[in-house]
Amino acid sequence: MTTKRKTAALILTLLLLCNLGFIWGNSLVSKAESHDLSVGVLGFLPGFLKDLFPNQEQLVHFVRKLAHFTEFACLGGLSAGLLALFRKVSFHPAAHLFCGGFFVAAIDETIQIFTNRGSQLQDVWLDFVGFSAGLVLVLAVRAIACRKPLGEAAQPSPENIISFPEERARRNKKAK
Repeated sequence: MTTKRKTAALILTLLLLCNLGFIWGNSLVSKAESHDLSVGVLGFLPGFLKDLFPNQEQLVHFVRKLAHFTEFACLGGLSAGLLALFRKVSFHPAAHLFCGGFFVAAIDETIQIFTNRGSQLQDVWLDFVGFSAGLVLVLAVRAIACRKPLGEAAQPSPENIISFPEERARRNKKAK
């Protein structure tokens, strides 16, 4: 792994850990503090959104659910970034990430039981959908970015061919 990749992996890992800390840290606050945080976000919303919800509590509820989705979408995106960075994009590692995203969501709601906020199964699923959306979005963008132009045939890379060193050296000379 190159130094650039190691640096990128370190940065993504730190961002992922900060995101986890943010998610679980928000679950540790009391119900009143959590509600106050959500109401505080209302001041940053554009006026037309406030007009869509005649009842402020409905808007607060919407903001809370959107926050759940967004923080987990970020977690899914960071996870996909690490997956792509290590070039392990295949079914097995991706399935592990989906399971991990679900367990992070379940842990998040479990923490809320201990802070007397209560746990909601619908929030676990909402978190998981957010995680999945972030993961799939980043992997889709990566797939599009790595796509070969039309008409250009994909050629096997020498690293994927099992051969003797002399044969590999000969192939590399031909490729140049």
